[in-house]
Amino acid sequence: MWNLDRKESQELEDSFLQFQEVWTLDRVKEMTIEEYTSVLKDNPNRDDFTFWIENKLGNIGSIWGGSSFKFGIYRRNDEGEKKPSKGRLYNQYYAWLSKYGNNQNEAFENVKKIIIKIIQASKNNDLEAIEKINFGDAIKWKIAFHYQDIKNIKIVNIFSKGVLELISLNKFKEKLKICQIHEKLLQDKNLSLVEMIQELAIPLWSQYGVNSQDYTDKMKNLFGEYLYKKESNKNTINKYIQAIEDISNKFLKENLYSCDLFYFDQNMTKLNNNEKFKSENANGDNMYSNALSYYRYFLIDYFEQDFLNEKVQDENISLNQILYGPPGTGKTYHTIDKALEILGENLENRIDKKAKFDEYVKNGQIVFTTFHQSYGYEEFIEGIKPIINKDNGNSKELDYEIKDGIFKRICNRALNKERKVDNNEIDDITINNDTPIWKISLGPNASLRDKCFKENKIYIGWNKIPENMNEEFLALGTNDKSTINNFKDEMQIGDLVCVFNSLKTIKGVGIIKSDVKYGDDKEEYRTYRDVEWISKDSEISLYELNDNKNLTLKTVYKLWRIRANDLLEKIKNEKEQIDIKTIDDNTEKKFVIIIDEINRGNVSKIFGELITLIEPSKRIGKEEELRVTLPYSGEKFGVPENVYIIGTMNTADRSITSLDTALRRRFEFVEMMPDLSKLSNKFVKKDQEKVELQQLLEAINTRIEYLLDREKTIGHAFFMNIENLNDLKWVFQNKIIPLLQEYFYDDYALINAVLNNNGMIEEVLENKENDYLHSIRKLEIYNEKIIYNITSFDSKIWDNEITYQKIYKNQISDNKTKEN
Repeated sequence: MWNLDRKESQELEDSFLQFQEVWTLDRVKEMTIEEYTSVLKDNPNRDDFTFWIENKLGNIGSIWGGSSFKFGIYRRNDEGEKKPSKGRLYNQYYAWLSKYGNNQNEAFENVKKIIIKIIQASKNNDLEAIEKINFGDAIKWKIAFHYQDIKNIKIVNIFSKGVLELISLNKFKEKLKICQIHEKLLQDKNLSLVEMIQELAIPLWSQYGVNSQDYTDKMKNLFGEYLYKKESNKNTINKYIQAIEDISNKFLKENLYSCDLFYFDQNMTKLNNNEKFKSENANGDNMYSNALSYYRYFLIDYFEQDFLNEKVQDENISLNQILYGPPGTGKTYHTIDKALEILGENLENRIDKKAKFDEYVKNGQIVFTTFHQSYGYEEFIEGIKPIINKDNGNSKELDYEIKDGIFKRICNRALNKERKVDNNEIDDITINNDTPIWKISLGPNASLRDKCFKENKIYIGWNKIPENMNEEFLALGTNDKSTINNFKDEMQIGDLVCVFNSLKTIKGVGIIKSDVKYGDDKEEYRTYRDVEWISKDSEISLYELNDNKNLTLKTVYKLWRIRANDLLEKIKNEKEQIDIKTIDDNTEKKFVIIIDEINRGNVSKIFGELITLIEPSKRIGKEEELRVTLPYSGEKFGVPENVYIIGTMNTADRSITSLDTALRRRFEFVEMMPDLSKLSNKFVKKDQEKVELQQLLEAINTRIEYLLDREKTIGHAFFMNIENLNDLKWVFQNKIIPLLQEYFYDDYALINAVLNNNGMIEEVLENKENDYLHSIRKLEIYNEKIIYNITSFDSKIWDNEITYQKIYKNQISDNKTKEN
């Protein structure tokens, strides 16, 4: 930052206003991809949107450096062929983040929608809304900043993630969100652009900017933490940290700890041309180059993770939340809104919301279940289910299979582990890019391969089984332990298997359809798996698919360099038709499981060991990720960070304080109490009298809260769809009265008090002449007793507006009491 003179101040203001004049919201809405991003040869003036943001406005807060992927999509300078990498897609002209779309037009339209949201939120000074938008932090706050009112700035022009974190921790003594940092810095100040820069930005940058000691120390510490996670020992960590500092002092004019990825790479080029550096590095066993390599990976992880991470989640949306409150407050109703919010949908119309919700349910991104007293671990995670085995003629044998529960299925789907495999129709097989591919050798001649193709199986073993082998080796027909383990335990139904003509050519590709099976002991090849062959006559070169590397081993193992979709594409090029469907990468999507009545189940029993795994910090992909071995299947299992859990809880059934402590600690609780404003100006009318529903509910709940507690009040939802007196009558007879009976354990005196003696509860004096009570009347304990009945539903009082008015109008009730 710098101290501004009058000329500099004017230049800043002019640039700021010129951008707003050129790039109005209306123009952005009509913006083309060429106007958003371009290169010098296509656009010599470079007046595209991204160039404005990064270059022309660079003197008002820089986001220079790093990868151009921060813009979501960008025009490539190099038009050569480039293969996709994780999270990145390319064609000849553009590169983009795959989370925004499968082609350039789809990606651009999605990026443009995001930018429009940022602009609208900025114009409304809604910083919290900007925080929630899933876009790179630096770029989205830079865009938002330039759509502020120049006379009343609410965003400080500092966009460095590291600097903002330093400001937060040092100035406010806590780690705040970016929107909170801006709000706390500006508070209620009404500062113009120049005033904000002079009073806030310049002093803050001087103290915490990238050239400050605070920033350097921060980056050193973060680098040390990064090395520690890579399991480096303490001595090596200290050497690498010191090496970066030594390189900066000895060979460069700037501190590498102050560089972003762009400037770091520029300095790497300088070092590679520095003979003194190369000599010292070689004499020091490449300590310098090793440290630089680690530090570059650290910078990629630190600076690019906010826009490259395909599983970036909105920190304002909890992974685990429970909507709790009394009955009728719309908890289940609002799970639709919550789920759609998580999935990034912003719909106003309820019909549209329900249609979109059903669409997500259909494609498996939302699942719904209800806990109850007999619901268990087996339904939720996995269990053993009995099946009738009819393979042996007419005999029926009871067998058992491991069945995945609803939560395990959605987690596997989110991790790309779920594959649909139908045992009869190949059309129902679904493959994704993370489907494992196994190599299997079937000997030097074609006889075993032909046998496999003909019988739809894969076999392992020899023609002649060697002597002196233990039982397990004999069963599998091989003396190689890794082959036994891979073939017997690691292969899963739905995996792909490749059969080779040689170690360079793939002859056949199939889908594994069964677990390991064993034939008769006398059979030549005893051990096999069933396979559905996609191709039996291929001549696919392995070399190109396998990253230009040949295979050398003849055992059974996983081909980790080959992607399933690439392999299938090769087969499609050979054959006119292939009935295998590929699916999108589910790790790019969010998944939601809704658990209604979560407090009615035995949470400890249902979640079991997974209660720890649902914690945000223990999710797969996090630093402290945990996996457990499931008891039935023996699989390693963890909960991915793109699975959200929404629960509902009726506090009339059970208070939060009585919930399992482990559950309470891992969920965020969102209270949903009766909302009287929903009934504002809502009434029913017959003849001249009106029943005010808002007052009626307020009166009932005030008395319930006094006699019991607020958790047993009555929700507004009971009255939302009431249009006439008949509807109100039905709600009282079928909803309100039964609920009050449950609340007060049939103590009709209290129920009558809640209804303010309005006549729905009858008081009946005991008949003193009742012969059945003759002997009891002689006892000292005998007193005249009042018994209560619910007034007959056929009584005219239910059809009288005054009956309902009496609940909230004491004057009417007092008159009735006097009449009685």
